[in-house]
Amino acid sequence: MIELASTLLVLLALQVETSPSDLRSTRPADILDKLDLDGPGLEVARSAAKKQDTPAALGALRDHYRQRFPRVAAKGELDPKRRAAADRMVNHVYQWGPYEPFDYGPNMNWEADPRGDIEWVAALYRFYWATDLAEAYEATRDEKYARAFVELTTDWIQKHPLENYSKRHPVYKRWRGFAWLDIQTGIRANSLCHAVQVFVHSESFTPEFLGILLASLHDHQVKTERLPMNAIHNKAIFEQRGFINIAVTFPEFRDSQRWLEMAIGRTRETLVGQVTKDGVQREWTWGYHLAVLRDAADIVQWMESRKVPIPADYRERVRAMYDYVFFMATPELAGPMFGDAGRYGTHGQDRSQWPLYSPLMAASERFRDPKYAALARLDVANLPKVGSHAFPEAGMYVMRNEWGPEQIYFAMHCSPRGISAHDQPDNGTFELRAFGRWLMPDTGYFTYGHDPASRAWHRRTAVHQTLTLDEADSKIDGRHLLWKQVPEGDVLTVENASYENLIHRRTAWFVNRSFFVLLDEAIGDAEGSLDMHFQLAPSEIRRGTGPHTSQVTTCFDDANVLIHCEPRASLSIREEDGWHAWDYGKREPRKAVAFRHSDQAPAAFLTVLYPYRGTTPPEVTANMPVGHAVGADRVELSVRTDGRTWRLGRDLQSKQAWCRPADSP
Repeated sequence: MIELASTLLVLLALQVETSPSDLRSTRPADILDKLDLDGPGLEVARSAAKKQDTPAALGALRDHYRQRFPRVAAKGELDPKRRAAADRMVNHVYQWGPYEPFDYGPNMNWEADPRGDIEWVAALYRFYWATDLAEAYEATRDEKYARAFVELTTDWIQKHPLENYSKRHPVYKRWRGFAWLDIQTGIRANSLCHAVQVFVHSESFTPEFLGILLASLHDHQVKTERLPMNAIHNKAIFEQRGFINIAVTFPEFRDSQRWLEMAIGRTRETLVGQVTKDGVQREWTWGYHLAVLRDAADIVQWMESRKVPIPADYRERVRAMYDYVFFMATPELAGPMFGDAGRYGTHGQDRSQWPLYSPLMAASERFRDPKYAALARLDVANLPKVGSHAFPEAGMYVMRNEWGPEQIYFAMHCSPRGISAHDQPDNGTFELRAFGRWLMPDTGYFTYGHDPASRAWHRRTAVHQTLTLDEADSKIDGRHLLWKQVPEGDVLTVENASYENLIHRRTAWFVNRSFFVLLDEAIGDAEGSLDMHFQLAPSEIRRGTGPHTSQVTTCFDDANVLIHCEPRASLSIREEDGWHAWDYGKREPRKAVAFRHSDQAPAAFLTVLYPYRGTTPPEVTANMPVGHAVGADRVELSVRTDGRTWRLGRDLQSKQAWCRPADSP
């Protein structure tokens, strides 16, 4: 899903005010003036063009494309959902997201907002439906799908001339140029480039339609060349990918090589600007990282095919982005749900259908590095011995004990402010999965374009695994302090300037790579109630009794997690109602707990998170060190569990950390 981020409204308004007023749609009758037909295989088209026989030239050009884009044999098989979507679109019935289909009737109103969600309208403008029709045609060779594509595309082109590119949307009146917005233009260009290669073989794809389509594609290029986004943002990559795709797919455009040479400079600037040196896209959101990586990698391949030089730092960022995907991948080959991220897709027995299988395999081939394919196939012998990894510039971290499906997986983030509104005020939050089950997943984002109240709720600091002051939202100002891997575990310290006069510092020890100890320090003198929040997988939860009143466990049959907070006479605990949203518009209720400190800042929480198999939680005791000074560089503490005592510590000044049994030297 791609949000139309409100943070760019000012930029868009400025762009419109300074836009040239002479943009006009290319007339199909003039399209030959925009083409260079001197290439091989274009002799018939070139001869007809010299005679000013436009229909014959376009007919010959269509035949040329039929040769260039091989027609594959009809597959016969098609995903029933994809077929249903294509069949609906033939009848002008569209469906997107979690909503019911809508019948647009015989005269498509592309601006209609039938479900009250701007993302629906955007999806229609991006021609996602063209992919449904193309796959249905490719599978069945049923001409009705080609007729629908030609009819709908022609209708859209006629109703959206380039001279109206700055027209305000009638429903979302704040948006100027919605149909020709950078992201719409780029993604629509990609959709069209794919669809053309399929439908050019149909009877409905006439020379006349080819002229209409090429004229519109030229309009897409003119708009992007003269009015690019000019920002460091995912949209700028999506825009340039469409621009480059048209230039590569249709090299007959006179300006195609010039467009490519222009685009690589623009793309390099926005990619290097929005990706950290350690390879993380600066919106800190998994889906956008993957989308930008996909487009950036495709651009490398296309540029290489046209012998356009690729800047070295561009290549380095692409490789680093794949490494981020490699290390942060969850056991089911998905990603953490930080920010506006979901976790959906196929997670059955066939790993080749899992979300990251294809990107990892592509990375192995691209870089001739077997580790990516080893993770895709779960070839443990060819994976790194230690699977934990830190991305300190981005503030992203993963701790794991092994690579298999039963691994303990703990992902945390504490990042600087992102480049858009896709991140959330939740620094210090984490996700925990163990023994084949999500035990403490992220709250998720639920929605973009409808139900603003629910979107705001899912973004709250208090519904994430972190500290709040008076349950208010924190600032986003993360900082990396320490990452240390020792034989008996991993140690991480980060901090966030969460509130005025209050820094939240979190240290996490992955003890024996079996359980986690969290030391959360509220550093400063801000007044107010301090709460430590924990979100649990949808299930019943059990509160401890007697000496275990500061404990909470989940209640699954196979695997669970124990949350043990250091007992204090005045430490209070409360259950909260929460939500877990794993896909757009989909969520289910769950329980959360909050531990309230008896003191105001400065104060510290000490918590043990212990994932375990079965239904019997381990015995745990944990004690803050006597005389601990909140905010001190050095800290030492002890935890006892499973009949064994562990000495844990860290020293921020010397950048040292330890995690060892008490009986060790």
